[in-house]
Amino acid sequence: NFGNWQQMVGDQTGDDVFSGQDTGAQNSQEFVLCQYCRVNLPKVTEMIIAHSKSCAIPERSDTSFTFTCLFCPYHTYKRRHMRDHVRKEIGEKPFTCMYCPYSASQKSNLKGHMLLKHNSNASYDHVPLLQSSSPIP
Repeated sequence: NFGNWQQMVGDQTGDDVFSGQDTGAQNSQEFVLCQYCRVNLPKVTEMIIAHSKSCAIPERSDTSFTFTCLFCPYHTYKRRHMRDHVRKEIGEKPFTCMYCPYSASQKSNLKGHMLLKHNSNASYDHVPLLQSSSPIP
């Protein structure tokens, strides 16, 4: 059972690096500002990544600038690296522990947490879909 729709799409929590506020769900009406072209974008990871590749303003002197962060000087040619970076920038933590309130922006961080804190080698593939509201016995 996946619970309600908000749990399925990810009711992420975390600190917003700009305001110190809770980030809430990605489908909320929050926006971020591109430092280059000043466009407001929905605070949705995939939309931010797409803009980091398509924004016409930043200079892209080589392939390492394929994706250019909207918030800081970071740049990369790997989409996966930009996804991890954007999640940190906006405070998105879609990977949640099934045993405690811990959440992480990257699956590998959750895996390390579960091994260290819960001595668990559980499967992590389903974890991003669920936001656990109570520990699983």
